Amino acid sequence: MVTKTSKKLSLLKLSSTAKATARGASTSLLVIFSILLLLIGKIDEKSLKYIESLFLDVSSIFLNLIGKPFETVNSGLSEISELVFVYTKNKDLEKENAELYKWKELGQKLIIENEELKKTLKSVASIEHSYITAKVVSNSAASYIKTITINVGKKNGVKVGNAVMNNWGMIGRVVNTGNKSSRVLLTTDINSQIPVYFERSKHKAILIGKNNDVLEIKFLKNRALILDNDRIITSGEGGLLPRGLNVGSYFKKMNSNKNKVLIAPTRNWDRLNILNVILFDKEPL
Repeated sequence: MVTKTSKKLSLLKLSSTAKATARGASTSLLVIFSILLLLIGKIDEKSLKYIESLFLDVSSIFLNLIGKPFETVNSGLSEISELVFVYTKNKDLEKENAELYKWKELGQKLIIENEELKKTLKSVASIEHSYITAKVVSNSAASYIKTITINVGKKNGVKVGNAVMNNWGMIGRVVNTGNKSSRVLLTTDINSQIPVYFERSKHKAILIGKNNDVLEIKFLKNRALILDNDRIITSGEGGLLPRGLNVGSYFKKMNSNKNKVLIAPTRNWDRLNILNVILFDKEPL
């Protein structure tokens, strides 16, 4: 910024110097010609008019020739000064545009966040229990640990075992709590085991994580008829989780192996930002 200002001041100073030099040269020549005319007038008054006319013609031609370069230089400096001004103005506009783009990005981020909040609120509208909205603080990328950390804890009423949901269904449960944060074990973790049932066929089973993008059904009774596109719902057995939370779906195209029953987890479980924690107390026996 200092360099641009210095260049601009130098150009303006050069322009002023050129103007002053041109005025000084013109004034000096006029003084010299005036003195010469006075001297000639005293020596030979009869020739005064002729010589005066001659000197005026010569001086006007001479001054015109000298003045032309200075006018050209002065005009060029003025144009350069205008270009510097336009360049500086353009840089200012670029800075303003950069600031506006930052605000635009922030606005778009807030719009997306607002839409996520609306979907998340809608997803728990049918849940009878109270809940609290949380943001994901960190997401574990380790191969054998599928956990996230959220920004709510004991002070917000969160307890170990509380179900955590996105706008599509349950994605995990709280396993550790601090005063202002909690750790959530995802349903895809190998240590996750959730009592569930098939929504339409009503078959009960245990849903476990596989440390990958699918879940697996265990302890399903033999010869159970499973329907395509059937949802997997928490059964609430054991009293740790509320009944009726969607955890995933069964698709025949995923189950070519008859020895395993694979389940697709709820959508977008791996793209977590805003979540709901179901504040559910274990039901008394």
